[in-house]
This record gives sequence, structure tokens and C-alpha cells, in this order.
Amino acid sequence: MNILYATDFHNQANCGTTFVVNELASQMLTELSPRGSVNLLSIGECDVAIQPGVRHVQVEPGTGPARAWRFAPSYARICEATIKRENVSVAHIHGIWMYPQFAAARAAQRLKIPTVLTNHGGVQWALKQPFGLGAAKKRLYLALMKNRLFRNITVQHAITRFDRDALFSVFPHNRIEVIPNFVDLHKLDRDLQSVVAHRQAEPYVLFLGRLHPTKGIHVLIEAFARASIPRDWRLIVVGPPADRNYTDGLRRLAAASPRADRIEIRGAVWALPAKYQLMRDAWVTVVPSHTEVISLVNLEASACLTPTITTTATGLTDWTEGGGLLIEPAVAALATALSQTARWSDQERWERGVASRRLVERRYSAKAVMPGWMELYRSLC
Repeated sequence: MNILYATDFHNQANCGTTFVVNELASQMLTELSPRGSVNLLSIGECDVAIQPGVRHVQVEPGTGPARAWRFAPSYARICEATIKRENVSVAHIHGIWMYPQFAAARAAQRLKIPTVLTNHGGVQWALKQPFGLGAAKKRLYLALMKNRLFRNITVQHAITRFDRDALFSVFPHNRIEVIPNFVDLHKLDRDLQSVVAHRQAEPYVLFLGRLHPTKGIHVLIEAFARASIPRDWRLIVVGPPADRNYTDGLRRLAAASPRADRIEIRGAVWALPAKYQLMRDAWVTVVPSHTEVISLVNLEASACLTPTITTTATGLTDWTEGGGLLIEPAVAALATALSQTARWSDQERWERGVASRRLVERRYSAKAVMPGWMELYRSLC
């Protein structure tokens, strides 16, 4: 069995999609080698480490206004050539908004090979945002691409049941399979071994992710100000600015907060040991997203034995079965949850962290999830 993963940008700026695709390709290489191959097709520069053995083909991006659609003139031709050369069994396409996904689907369909399309929560996001020019454009794009792209996809992949329901409302006749995101615990533990464990003198609440309105960081800043927590607690917000206006608004909101001197907004941290150390040393990690499909941050923080507060919109409906807290994405609910964490003893926090890690091991680890991918791919071959 030979797999092709087709995406657009495969870089750090593309955040969750990049890391999900990268890890899936790495895991599949382990499963298929040496009899099968794993191929990755993307456009532009790549600034993440590709697992040795994954055959990565980079396509030159286009120029001019079409660049906004991540148009690459040779993408379809190179995609077809890769499928033929590597005798690809299944084309797994990641994302829905850009030209490379459209081109990859067309190429695979012309060559009559089965396709899997992971929208990474894009459909769910578009349907949940009732207002705004960006949301209107995405709903229009979904309507335009319904027959051109989506209808002929062999399998639609949903990451959560919410994602599945959103897909079904738009494409009710497609086969939809639900497989969650996952984290490789062995790799994470190896990276953690390279940093020294120590508890911060001043406990901190951590947000780590893109600085984008859907992530609910403004909710977290306001909730941090309202929560009944010790004066020495800090809020550390870490991530790349995905929306400049929103990021500027966050800085103003933090500056106006009664706890302004306890709030810090930092840039992105890409090095995995440094990121995992931030997670492990936090008292609690918060993922207050308005819409999400199993954020890797929740899984990674829990794997680092740090409990998380996340929202019902992330698709982690089982999160309270571990040591995490599940809330509605609203200021009052998050302030209450933060106040609750401040009442934890060191022992309770530790026990919640252990319970969170065990939940990830059972349901969201590579060991738990990869058999589902193997079964899906084999069913198509």
C-alpha cells in the first residue's frame, strides 16, 4: 500500500494541520515500511522536520493575486506524476479552502484512485460563524465546491462527531468516517527527558496556539481578571499572531485588565522540548476555543501530566472522564473553572494530570488511533 498526503503549505505557520499531517505520515511510514511508501506533496518552503523515508515533493507556488488561493500552476501535473510514479493506492487530501486540495482531488479522480478528504474542522467553522465577511466567503466556497470537489471524494474524514454532523449537513450522501487526532506519547516523553523538571514559584495559566478569534483568547483574558485566584498567579499566552488586528486587540485588552501586570503575551514556541516544558510546568492549560476539532494542545498538555480546561466546542466530549474540565466558551464559565483550579491542592492537581494522561493513552495516542487509519486505508485498497 502506497499513500499520498496532499496539502498546501507544510510549515509552522499552518500550525495544527501541518503537525497532524506530519505525524500521520510518520506513523504510516512505520506501519508500511519497507513494502509500502508514504509520499507528501505540498507547496512552498517547508520549515518542519520530515521523517526520513517520507518522500516529500515541494511544488513552486504561483505569483500574483491567485497566490491568495495558494495557486501553484504545476501542482496538478506533479500530483498526477507522483501518483503514477509511486503507484499510489490512496490519496489523502488535507484542507478544503485552497487550490492544492482541488487540484489533488481532480488528479486522483482522473487516475481513478480512492480519496480521503480531511477538512480539519473547516466545514464546522464555516457553519458556526453566522456573521462576518470571512464566514460568508467560506459558506459560498462550500456551495461552489459541493459538486466540483466534495461529491466525488470517496471518504470524508471527520475528526469529531460535531465535525461529522457538520459534514453530513452539507454532504449527506458521502461516506463519513470519524477518527480523532492523536499524539505520539513515546516521542513526547523523549523530548521531555531533555528538559529539567521544576515547579514555578508563581503558578501560571497557559494558553498555547494561534492568536485567532476562534481560539477564544479574549475570553481567557477577561476570565483571568474575574476569577478568584491568588494574586501571584500569572497568565502566559504563547503563539503566532494569525490575525494582526485581533492580536493588537488582545494586547489592549491585557493592558486594560486589573491583572495587567500578571499577563504576558509571547511569540510562538516551535521547539518541542521548550513547548512541552511550558505545558508541564503550568498549573493548568486552557484551550477556550469557540470551534475546534480536538486541539493537539489539549492532548499534548495532558500527556505532559498537566490538566486542561477546554470547551464543549472542541469535540472532546469525554474530557471530564480524565482530569480535565469541560465548559461552555464564555467568560463566566471560564472564570468559575479557573477559580476551581485555584482550590486544587498539589495532590489533586497531580492526580488530575495523571488521569488526563491515562485518557490520552486510551483514546488519543498513536497506539490507540493508528489501527483506525490502517483499517480505513485497507478498506479502500
